[in-house]
Amino acid sequence: MKRMLFLFAALLLFSGCANFGSTIGKNKISRVFCWGIPKTEAEAAGYAASGVTDIRAANAKQCAWIVKHGMTPYCGTFTPDGPHLQVMTPEEEVYHKYINGGDLSEKIPVAERRKIIDRRRRAKNHRYGGDMVNAIDTINTAKLKCFASDKDLVLARRKIDRIIARSPAGVKGIYIDYIGYTNHRGCYCRSCLKRYRKYLNARRLADTPENRDDFYRQTLVNYCNAVVDYIKSKRPEFKIVAHIYPEFNPDPLYGNRTKIDYCGQTVSWYFKWKPEKITGYTRVVTEQANDFFPGVQGIPFIGLNINSKSSLGYKTPGDVENELKTIIAAGADTLMVCTGSAMLAPGYFEVFQKYCK
Repeated sequence: MKRMLFLFAALLLFSGCANFGSTIGKNKISRVFCWGIPKTEAEAAGYAASGVTDIRAANAKQCAWIVKHGMTPYCGTFTPDGPHLQVMTPEEEVYHKYINGGDLSEKIPVAERRKIIDRRRRAKNHRYGGDMVNAIDTINTAKLKCFASDKDLVLARRKIDRIIARSPAGVKGIYIDYIGYTNHRGCYCRSCLKRYRKYLNARRLADTPENRDDFYRQTLVNYCNAVVDYIKSKRPEFKIVAHIYPEFNPDPLYGNRTKIDYCGQTVSWYFKWKPEKITGYTRVVTEQANDFFPGVQGIPFIGLNINSKSSLGYKTPGDVENELKTIIAAGADTLMVCTGSAMLAPGYFEVFQKYCK
């Protein structure tokens, strides 16, 4: 952890003088992993024209469109499962209920309910699982399952088997997502706390915030790598694409510790980040991708929301263009984008087309 933080600080320190030397002759993104699914052949053609090279297919027809337009199809998406929900602290539970409108009357119309929730999230500087501003900032969706309670990956294996069984012929791999904690830190259910005590005792460690963070990070990494190993045992030829989300706050770029073939890690969330941060994160994601396992490729991920009325961060086409310039200048030639369909929107489409081969 200390080594990664040191390298990250060094990368930020030297980003100004090193930016352009690493990108001589490189001014385009050559590979784009998209979190979208083409619903029509016209959409498939649009994705390809915008620069997308890798994308999901839900059925054989979509898979055929993807291949026809020169892209690589994947199946999925796998998300973790467990016999019970993740347990947060009492304070986090109250906060999670508030930003999700859990205290609101069911009689309130859906549109009005959405407005109230958006107002609450703006007031609390809620960041939807990335780039925390408040000490408490649980993610906005329904609480995640406690994947660590899935002993021997019984539920995960079943889910993977189902995904593979129904995957269209011709897919080259699988997408995975949501390997993280609702509260950015950890789960405090009986199962996780029992494992944590065992972890401390085996190493003769004290219960400290640092040791707790190390345990929960290792839990994330071990689970992720076990999922990768199982997928490879069933389909050795499959390539695995993932986005590391929700962010694990003590070590946001822990994905470099995994065996994921194409590991997408956030270098710019849905809310606008400073260029210096995008540069530093991009370099850690790409340059340290093989520190733990060979053959792994780190993919810079950007969040993209084009609805200015939403409490989710909004970016203009100009914002996206500046981000792509920064990512390319930092030495990256790959990209991952979500929401994928936003790439097809007027103004945004032209930006991706300009900077992606």
